[in-house]
Amino acid sequence: MKNWFVVDKEGLAQLQKGKSKTFIVNELVQNAWDENITLSGIRFKYDIDNKLLTITVRDDSPEGFKNITHAYTLFADTYKRRDATKRGRFNLGEKQVIAICKTATVKTTKGTIVFDDTGRHELPEKTEKGSLITVTLNATLDEYNELREHAKKLIVPKDIVYTVDGVEIPYKPPFKTFNAILDTEVLKGDAMLLSTRKTTINLITPTDDKSYIYEMGIPIMEIDCPWHIDVQQKIPLAVDRQTVQRYFIQDVFAEILNNVYNDLTTKQSSEVWVRTAMKDKRITKEATKQVLQLRFGNKLLVGNSFDPNANDEALAHGYNVISGNIMSKEEWNTIRGFDLVQSTSDMFGHTGIAEAKPVKPTSAQKNFAKFVKRVAKEFLKIDITVKFVSVKGTNTIADYGNRELRFNVAHSRIYNGFFDKLTPENIDLMVHELGHEDGNHTEHDYHALLTKLSANLVIKALNNPEFFEVN
Repeated sequence: MKNWFVVDKEGLAQLQKGKSKTFIVNELVQNAWDENITLSGIRFKYDIDNKLLTITVRDDSPEGFKNITHAYTLFADTYKRRDATKRGRFNLGEKQVIAICKTATVKTTKGTIVFDDTGRHELPEKTEKGSLITVTLNATLDEYNELREHAKKLIVPKDIVYTVDGVEIPYKPPFKTFNAILDTEVLKGDAMLLSTRKTTINLITPTDDKSYIYEMGIPIMEIDCPWHIDVQQKIPLAVDRQTVQRYFIQDVFAEILNNVYNDLTTKQSSEVWVRTAMKDKRITKEATKQVLQLRFGNKLLVGNSFDPNANDEALAHGYNVISGNIMSKEEWNTIRGFDLVQSTSDMFGHTGIAEAKPVKPTSAQKNFAKFVKRVAKEFLKIDITVKFVSVKGTNTIADYGNRELRFNVAHSRIYNGFFDKLTPENIDLMVHELGHEDGNHTEHDYHALLTKLSANLVIKALNNPEFFEVN
């Protein structure tokens, strides 16, 4: 009986030659780490004259290969597909490695298989325990060095001793460890299906400026994050095992942010991975609030382009006013969902004081109004109206527009006796409001008028103190 399929070795090799040879290290080491081992090691030997690289991987698995035919059978069923905590699932990796090699030898407790230029040979030699895999392939000196350095980047499981060329690669304690429910891949019935499962995520501080997402210690792809992300279960991957879907990365970033927001720096709060996490439905209110405070401070409002006076008032009170385009639509949806940021109109809209009914002024207020009018006439050469109103629930203590100045006597800053005599507080308020004759808080002409008016008041006080009589 003939098999349905025939695999062309050269065709399979062609598919591997366009990518980095680092996948060789990943595939051979992960096969060892998926077994019940305590020791594993990888050695590199380079023949510079013949440009020939020899790689040897050894482990101490009591059973060795569970099925030695898997060394040459593509996609064969494997117990690893049913276990989310095992890295293997395609039963393809070692075949991809062998396809680009000149020779390969798999020696295990079940026997030995040799691949060379004459074909595949099965030999009776066995190991007492563990497996020994040796491959040779053409490689440049740069590739040899790249593979050696890559082998050192693997994150060693805590219960395994792992060596590279005889030197132990130490276990790296995580910066932070936490649990999360993430998508994974497992065999259910006769199909590999996505399912969700609670797992552990370890964050490890990199030793250089590159970070990777790992699947149980095996690097998959470089990512934009301050830490290596080591997910302790199968990650949904394509057959090439080098790419992770965008939605999964976003979910992971959100879980990370939920657990490290108190550790973030101001610079990190604006990084791409944080902005990506802010879009995710998993993000928490506490994490979002902390990110906003780090980026924009505690006094934050969203500007309203249709209410420039409110924007101006917010800036004058020390608020950081941000525009809508400073964040993405998805980020804003998250922020609005948690009701974390008010608009400038919410805080400083003048509707309340504008609609307030005037109150009958006291004699002290009448006298102060006369003084304000006198100042406006003397120094600004204009006639103004002064009114007193009472409205609670607004931050506006006074406003000026159309040459009308209104004081909100219900505001907490206008204490009993506020207008009885001239004080730094009421003169300050008067000058502040009259300055709006020439512009808003953020405009140069406004500030120029403040200084000019203040200077004129000082000279007037020196030369004509009677001008300041308010009784």
